[in-house]
Amino acid sequence: MTAVKPVLDIYLELNLVMVLSLLVWLGARFAMKHTSLRFAYFAQLRVLKVLLLCIVLSPMLAIGLSEILKVALPGRPVAIGDIAVAAYLRGDIALPATQFESLLNARERWAENVLNGGSFGATLIFVVLAIGAVALVLRVAHAALRVRETVNTSFLWRRSAKVDIRLSDRISVPFAVRGLWRRHVVLPTYLLDKPDELRFAIAHEFQHVRAGDVEWQLMLELLRPLLFWNPAYIVLKYEFERLRELGCDQSIVSRRRLNASDYANCLLDYCGRIISRDGSYVLNVALVSGGRAKRVLRQRVLALSEAPRRYRPFNSLVCGCALAFVGILAFGSASVRQADGWSHDRLMLSTVVNLERLAERNQGN
Repeated sequence: MTAVKPVLDIYLELNLVMVLSLLVWLGARFAMKHTSLRFAYFAQLRVLKVLLLCIVLSPMLAIGLSEILKVALPGRPVAIGDIAVAAYLRGDIALPATQFESLLNARERWAENVLNGGSFGATLIFVVLAIGAVALVLRVAHAALRVRETVNTSFLWRRSAKVDIRLSDRISVPFAVRGLWRRHVVLPTYLLDKPDELRFAIAHEFQHVRAGDVEWQLMLELLRPLLFWNPAYIVLKYEFERLRELGCDQSIVSRRRLNASDYANCLLDYCGRIISRDGSYVLNVALVSGGRAKRVLRQRVLALSEAPRRYRPFNSLVCGCALAFVGILAFGSASVRQADGWSHDRLMLSTVVNLERLAERNQGN
């Protein structure tokens, strides 16, 4: 059990960082909506990708910040628990020492109850999360096998340095996916009789490949079994999927000077085919199914009319947001880490708690 506890601590910290990241994203999105970036969905997507990357790197950011502060500000607490202990010893928190220590150690007690089975409620929660995680792993594995079968049974039509373009009679909507070594764009064979729709489909899927959306989607799917219950993960994943499609549509219309009206009609045609077929689950990058499909489809069609006339990478925006996100998540990740060892303040708190318990025992006698 001792070896499992650090893993559980990291898992809890990741979920707390995910909640903090959602608050950061909501603030960034609110700020962008009141600027010229309101309809620049591709720029918003790049900002969100930077935030997601900071979440993945948050453990290293926390360690790095902690080491820097040890050198720059020795003895300065970073973890919330150590900050609270220092505030208590200064008299800023008016609680009995035993009660304060109980609140301070609540997380550690919960982890011990989960690992030792000391609490039925904690054990039940752990079992439910484990069952949900296993079910999602099996679901993702099943979907991956179906996609792999579709790719393997398709016909290789064109091949570039990194991408294979394939044709399949088994699908009605094109999608992009990647294997271990190559990326694949799979197209329905009926598109060969519709040159305009074929051009739109290839442009759309290649933009996803160019932007790395397939890899980002894969990363989020791999995190799903661990974070499926966390509302912050659910919201951030939905935001990514929404901006991924809005940004892709705007990017190809502005880059390739495609007719937005024709592109929108092609998109509506695809969605009609999705609705008419069975609700099979496919790991691809086309957000045209699910309960929110109608609202997202409306957003995609309206976003095409707001597509910028000239594509701009917004590098200064992304760099500024990256610096802000790194600073916020580094401090946030370091603050929620479990304190290692006994600091001077914690030894002082332990002494106060022991004196308080001794005083209560003497009063009882």
